[in-house]
Amino acid sequence: MPYPRDLSSIEKEILNWLLPENISAYKPFHDFMQSSQVIGEGRWGEGNLILDKKISSIDLTLGMSPVIAFGECMIGNANLTVSVHDFNVDDQLEVQFSGIFPIPENSAITNKWCYSYWKSGDPCPATQNPIREIILKDRSYSVVFVLAISRTKKVIWLHHAVTGFNQLIPLTAFYDELLRAKHIRDAKLISHPATFFELIDDFSDIQFRKALFEYNKNAKYKVDLTDIVIETEQPKKSILQKLFGK
Repeated sequence: MPYPRDLSSIEKEILNWLLPENISAYKPFHDFMQSSQVIGEGRWGEGNLILDKKISSIDLTLGMSPVIAFGECMIGNANLTVSVHDFNVDDQLEVQFSGIFPIPENSAITNKWCYSYWKSGDPCPATQNPIREIILKDRSYSVVFVLAISRTKKVIWLHHAVTGFNQLIPLTAFYDELLRAKHIRDAKLISHPATFFELIDDFSDIQFRKALFEYNKNAKYKVDLTDIVIETEQPKKSILQKLFGK
């Protein structure tokens, strides 16, 4: 396939869905995608597209930036997975289409789900099963983040309450910190991170919060946890609330 080229209409349709314009976290990526071209392929070849607003070279030695959006859908009878990665150091956007590529134009897009639209209280986007939620509040008792865990999909993500961003969390690194938070040194558990989803009810919200703090120290994509309270306390009641039992 010759490059540079415009995104095909079906590629653009899928990316418009994955990068919703009305959610502030995804709008910069949505806007960039509207005014850029596919300048070539990344290290993974076919389906690994590099987008840029100008014609430029592609540095294949760069590692992939963190995933900022992920979803799946059916194209006819074929399963398509799509991931969009954060801007790299050259201000290029990397998109990975896997399962079927090139994507046939005028194909029906069905059974689609992604993490971009998830908010607290929603079920797992992929399975519609319940989510374990760990709320993270600041000192003014405002919800800043929600750590979401899908037992059935075996995925963890961090919901940013202000921007709507759903940040996927690497399982192994987070699980290591969670085990440390509970002072677990069991080699069998450490070497089998998938067991985490069988054991999530064994960990308290406080232990999850502590693990997130430790994970964040070495994470490639850091979040600001400065104001976050690990051991949440209830707001103190006023005298009137105490008198009237409110």
